[in-house]
Amino acid sequence: MEFKRVREAVDHAIDTRSETGASAVVTKDGEKVFSYSAGLSDAENGVGFTENTICRAYSCTKIVTSVCAMQLMERGIIDTADELARYIPEFSEAYYPENGEKRTSPPIRIRDLLNMTSGIPYPWDGREGGDMTTALWQRVDESIRSGHSMTTQEYAAEAAGCALLYPAGREWMYGASADILGAVIEKAADMPLDEYMKRNIFDPLGMDDTAFFVPPEKRDRLAVLYEGAGDTLKKPDYVNLCIYDHDRTPEFRSGGAGLFSTASDYSKLGAELSSRKAGILSGKTIEFMQKNGLSPEQKTTFNWDSVKGFGYANLLRILDDPNAAGLLASEGSFGWDGWTGTFLLCDPKEHISVTLFLQRAGAGTTRLSRCVVNAVYGGI
Repeated sequence: MEFKRVREAVDHAIDTRSETGASAVVTKDGEKVFSYSAGLSDAENGVGFTENTICRAYSCTKIVTSVCAMQLMERGIIDTADELARYIPEFSEAYYPENGEKRTSPPIRIRDLLNMTSGIPYPWDGREGGDMTTALWQRVDESIRSGHSMTTQEYAAEAAGCALLYPAGREWMYGASADILGAVIEKAADMPLDEYMKRNIFDPLGMDDTAFFVPPEKRDRLAVLYEGAGDTLKKPDYVNLCIYDHDRTPEFRSGGAGLFSTASDYSKLGAELSSRKAGILSGKTIEFMQKNGLSPEQKTTFNWDSVKGFGYANLLRILDDPNAAGLLASEGSFGWDGWTGTFLLCDPKEHISVTLFLQRAGAGTTRLSRCVVNAVYGGI
């Protein structure tokens, strides 16, 4: 494989000041075959960005939460047809508003959490009923800042009292399903989410820099989070989704956004999921993760520009039309990104994974991530 074009793509993003710093790691057949970093993780102090720079993963956390659920499913502990109320009883009375009236929802099932068809929103969704969820997340944030944080289980129980935005199963909507799934994993595994992840994913894969916090001895490797780049570079004056730079394990362990990690660490997860070797998941489970889970009706609301050409299931987008997506990766490749520009794509057909980490607020799937993926495949 030839990686000159990957270097050039990363360098171009840094040289044109569209990104401040980035790290790309590629694996093939379960082994790291390429790593390249450029730019700065701390522009004020001139600290270089490396594959060991610790980043806020944000929604790339969902990939790990998905793996947890897949493990519990293949062990016969979780059934995707299980009702959510089996684990969080407060959800037995889930409801949604319609024309000002309170209507009973069909049961939310685990598959609805995995497919983002639960009707459970993120805060600040403007639809009817969304104000209750916004108020809840404000309470979570206030509890963290007060030093008496709401726990994952307390959050889930309170979320059950908020209105859904639509009846469970009706449509796809990006929301807090992964955070509720984190609470389900705690109940099903009978241990805190961070402990489950460490025992079953991070320790087996040697992901030593991945956790819900950054300990004091590693703080010098934590990247600065910026808004914009180049002349518009600045630090955000707000906190998104209650993710603070904790120096110890938080009580609210966000299965949707809470992990800190490095490009090097996440590439180990990518290597595992793309190689299909028997490890933390079976090959058949990884095959399951390559299949779209949305019905044609649900897929009509799965319509972001960044998911064109993709299906969705298990908190992951799954490539089903490379032309529409503009990607040279194989059909069935899967992964997700994070609000800060963290990105992972796993291709079990070619046994390739591509990890790209940067730290820019509001980035999501970036032009750079697509360029890096295509440069990797262009070098095969």
